[in-house]
Amino acid sequence: MRVAVTGGTGFVGSHLVPLLLEGGHELRVVGRGARSATLPAGLSPTFGDVVSGDGLEAAFEGAEVVVNLIAVIRNQGVQTFDSVNAKGTQNLVRAAQAAGVRRVVHLSAIGADPDPMFPYLFSKWQGEQWIQGSGLEWVILRSSVIFGERDGFFSLLAKAISMPAPFLVIPGDGTATFQPIAAEDVARCLLMAVEETDRTGHIYEVGGPDQMTLEEITVAVAEALGKDWFGIAKRRPLHLDPRMIRPAALVMDKLMRNPLVTPQQLDMLAKANVTARDAVKSQFGFEPKPLRPNLGYLRRPKPWPLRLLDQGTARMRPPVSP
Repeated sequence: MRVAVTGGTGFVGSHLVPLLLEGGHELRVVGRGARSATLPAGLSPTFGDVVSGDGLEAAFEGAEVVVNLIAVIRNQGVQTFDSVNAKGTQNLVRAAQAAGVRRVVHLSAIGADPDPMFPYLFSKWQGEQWIQGSGLEWVILRSSVIFGERDGFFSLLAKAISMPAPFLVIPGDGTATFQPIAAEDVARCLLMAVEETDRTGHIYEVGGPDQMTLEEITVAVAEALGKDWFGIAKRRPLHLDPRMIRPAALVMDKLMRNPLVTPQQLDMLAKANVTARDAVKSQFGFEPKPLRPNLGYLRRPKPWPLRLLDQGTARMRPPVSP
């Protein structure tokens, strides 16, 4: 099958592309830039910009299926919720129609909703409307928060936790719920949506096997990092009203390329990000990976001065008697 993947050099795409190749599909990866280092050998990206629509029709020419993985989780320059998640999907649909594409598989998010009070989720809902009204065969996959190498949410959380402090700062009461799912499991579901035509016209919500609060996720990431901050091996959670965090979130959103938290993310803590616990098993026939045993990718090598200190400490230890 001839498949075009928009966003194929991104986080989820880096897991889906190898599966499509293993399945024997003829593949075209579509994106604005040339991040070919993320692609398997011999595969080069084809230009296509969902914001302007430039290059999309040519990129989709001859494809039977388009998989859309492109989305932004914050507004930055011309890359906004509206221009990418909503109107970008509109541009993709029009290009797919013009190129004679038969089927579109679209990655959305749990909580996609017509309520403009949540701009990210509203933009994802708008994108879904363009997919459903396209007249093409379509499948929509709504995912909970995704973890794995190169992710955003968990890697940024690990970065925040790694900062020396006596507390683990948690916005709100820590009861906001998520259902973390592994990127490779999302990719498996997307592959089935591409290959299995009887899934046409369905919206699938997917999440991992565990529904976890923000506090449970924070503690799990802290445990996975295994750090000791100046003798403080275990830090107590400190709950802060999101209104107290918002000024810092606004500044980070304006000044940082990858802010630790944005105002929109604080707002979305009010909405549960979960589906049925057996969603993947019941809809796709396999057991997804749990979060806690699969956070090893968050561990980073210690800086060389600390590694030297560890080596020196090891040399000073007395030998163990047989």
